[in-house]
Amino acid sequence: MGLLENRSLLLKSNKILKIDHKNKFKDLNYKKINLNESIIIPGLVNSHIHLELNWVHKKLREYKNFPEWLNQIIDLKKNNLNKNVIKKSIKDAIISSIKSGVTTIGQISSYNGIDIPIINKYGIRCCYFYEIANSNKDNFIKNLKVIERRLIKKNLISIGIFPHSIYSLDTKIWETIISICKKKGYITSTHLSESRDEVQFIKGNDNKFDNLIFQKLISTPNIYRRKSFSPLKYLKYINFLDLNPTLVHMNNLSNEDKDIVKKNNLRIIICPRSNVFLKEKLPDLEFMLNYDLTGLGTDGLSSNHDLNIINEMYFLYKKAKKLKIKNLKEKILYIATLGGAKCLGIDNQVGSIQENKKADLIGFKITQKNPLNSILYDGGKNINLRMIDGKII
Repeated sequence: MGLLENRSLLLKSNKILKIDHKNKFKDLNYKKINLNESIIIPGLVNSHIHLELNWVHKKLREYKNFPEWLNQIIDLKKNNLNKNVIKKSIKDAIISSIKSGVTTIGQISSYNGIDIPIINKYGIRCCYFYEIANSNKDNFIKNLKVIERRLIKKNLISIGIFPHSIYSLDTKIWETIISICKKKGYITSTHLSESRDEVQFIKGNDNKFDNLIFQKLISTPNIYRRKSFSPLKYLKYINFLDLNPTLVHMNNLSNEDKDIVKKNNLRIIICPRSNVFLKEKLPDLEFMLNYDLTGLGTDGLSSNHDLNIINEMYFLYKKAKKLKIKNLKEKILYIATLGGAKCLGIDNQVGSIQENKKADLIGFKITQKNPLNSILYDGGKNINLRMIDGKII
């Protein structure tokens, strides 16, 4: 639809009832919100975030590569059993997200639902992914039932399953996860092709997962590897792609991998600042920005400098500008809204301003000649409306 001028939205309860010229609504006896010179867009979607890891940021020491960073994360999580610290991280991350214009998050949770009451309290829309890793594989079915009970009657929260990565779970556990998701119809997602070592790992070549991470584990995951595998080909081999999963990061793809992505209409979430933070390369931005099923995430504060999704958008804009991508600003706005909603499987509800969709809306005071610059350039400081499910936040 593109940009429309002098339009108003008529809302009823939590939905967009009608979109029309503002003069068509001026005589209606309804409560009015006048934003004057502003641009209204769909609420921003942070498709991939770890709310619970805010506390990690200040405790990180210097590292040379992704496995060395992951080694620290494992130790830090193992040594922090303080639920109050974790709960404060969740609260702070939600507040930071809402402040930057986010109305929907794709939360990756590994603490068995202690974040659910906090998410519910702040009224943010959430696709809630229960994360399964080697440390909780033996109890994940029991823990999943606990989470399912906690999510009953939480209207803004839907559930998904998140096997952490190809290097953190037995091949047989993946098969169990696939069976459960097929039975229950849960959306699925996973970290994939995030590091160079992951690519070497699944081929059985020398890598730092075997040489560093696995050396400290009591139980090493039993993973089927093959020289011909890429991380994506491994997921295809075990039939995980049959679930139409959302794949996060994807910054180490071969041309053959990209063909698999397109052929299977796979959903992809990129977190570009996280990749740089972890001393990895950026994804193929030209491919991702021209692909219809791309979303955007900040990742957690364990691998980023802040959780401001607009800062993520601006960073992406600066990195992609030299690629001469047509309608670049519009495409970045797309992946931060409708693209993200598609990646979370809720694009029938949110992600665009359309009649009968949920009223998740963000307003920006226009500060630049090009209204899109008012979104990208001001870091969210000019936001003058935050609405989730028809309620002003």
